[in-house]
Amino acid sequence: MNEENKLAEIKKEDSKKKPIFFIVLVVLCILGGFLGYFMASQQEKMDVFLGFFKENSQIISIFFSVLLIVTGIIFSVSFTIRFSLIKKMWAKEDERDDNWDKIEEKLSSLATFISCAIINLFFLYGCSVYNIRGNLRRVDDGIRTLNILYNIFFICTIVAMFVFNFVFFYMQKKLVDFEKIMNPEKKGSLYDFGFSKKWYESFDEAERNQVGIASYKAFIIVSKTCIGMIGVLIFIGMIADITILPLLCVCVLWIVQVIAFGIESRKSMGKIL
Repeated sequence: MNEENKLAEIKKEDSKKKPIFFIVLVVLCILGGFLGYFMASQQEKMDVFLGFFKENSQIISIFFSVLLIVTGIIFSVSFTIRFSLIKKMWAKEDERDDNWDKIEEKLSSLATFISCAIINLFFLYGCSVYNIRGNLRRVDDGIRTLNILYNIFFICTIVAMFVFNFVFFYMQKKLVDFEKIMNPEKKGSLYDFGFSKKWYESFDEAERNQVGIASYKAFIIVSKTCIGMIGVLIFIGMIADITILPLLCVCVLWIVQVIAFGIESRKSMGKIL
């Protein structure tokens, strides 16, 4: 196909999608305008809502501390149950071949589960220790009991953070060790800071293709998520004092993802060529 024919094909393809593209853009602009007007009209209610969090930051921190401990226990118990079921399936040697794909799928699902548990742990920990300087300085006689309670949960939160970090790391190690038993060609130790690289190098071609497809789809999803979050933060920043830090964090993560993906793509192309 020569260049002129290809340009004609591109133009034809664009002409089919262009009207829908601009219609969607116009609709989004209109919706954004209405949303911005509505949020601006709710300024007083928003101030009351944010004021509640500022005035009750100790209570909210205690709530998140309790939530951290409870969810950490739930994740730990759930992992133990699910992993024991996987080991029972593996123990049936005469059914291993039939159950092999199911076990691999369950291990992958459980690995995702533990990753979500770790993210949940850090999120709740961050919420629990938010505004430490302000919360620790509250020594009014009227809320002395709340101060003592906050200090107790503050210590419990730090201890729980260390405990659950160790527990979740141990769970990940159990999964990695089990995967290495199923697939002896897999290499790498979680105690090694270069584990991810060694683990990837032990993949065969089919596994690397699978990772490549999954990574590209994840890249697209995260990019769209960043766009959505930026839009939301811009709207919220118009009416609430959230500073530019949340917006900056999202943009930095997005830029890092784009640059890293571009660099790794060029490296992969070099290896293929």
